[in-house]
Amino acid sequence: MTQLLALVGFSFVSSFTPGPNNILLWASGATFGFWRTLPHVIGTALGLGAMALAAAAGLAAVVVAVPELAFAMRLGGSAYLLYLAWQIGRSRRLQSAALARPLGVRGGATFQLLNPKAWIFALGAVTTFRPTDLPPATGSAFVALVMMLVIVPTAAAWAGAGGAMSRLMSGERSHRIVRITLAVMVIFTVALVWL
Repeated sequence: MTQLLALVGFSFVSSFTPGPNNILLWASGATFGFWRTLPHVIGTALGLGAMALAAAAGLAAVVVAVPELAFAMRLGGSAYLLYLAWQIGRSRRLQSAALARPLGVRGGATFQLLNPKAWIFALGAVTTFRPTDLPPATGSAFVALVMMLVIVPTAAAWAGAGGAMSRLMSGERSHRIVRITLAVMVIFTVALVWL
C-alpha cells in the first residue's frame, strides 16, 4: 500500500506539473474546448502507459547503454517543442497556431515519443516503483495502469483549464498574452530538460 501511494504521488506530480503535454492540452482546450480535446487526454495516458511498458521491456537499458540515442531523442524532442513554441507565439490567434485541429488519441500517444519529460516520467516510474513481489511483467503492467489512471484526470484538468480560459478571453490583447505565455512555458520546459 505504501508503494502504491508513492507511485500515485509520483505520477500525480509528474503528470500535473507544467510540461509539454500539459501546455499542449491547455492550448487545445483553449482552442477547441474540453470535449474535442478529450481524445488527446486519452492518447496522452495511453502513450505514457505504453512508454512505461517499453521501458520495462528493456528500452531503458538500451537508452542507458547508447548515450547517443538518448541525446538524439532529447535533441529531436526539444527541436519539435521549440518549433511548437515558435508557432504558438507568432500566430495571430490560438486557432491559427500549431494546433490546426485537436491531436486525437493517436496524436496524443505519438507525441509522447518526442516529449523528454514523458521519457523521464516513464523510466522513473518503472525503475523506482515496479513491485518486486510481483512477476516483472505483472509489476510493469501495474505501474503502467496506475500511471494511466492518474494521468487521465490531471491531463483533463489542463484541458478543462484551457477551455475555461478560452471563455474568459476577449480581444486580441488577451489572446496575445496567452499565446506568449504558452510559448514561454514550452521554452522553459525545454530548458529544464537540458539543465
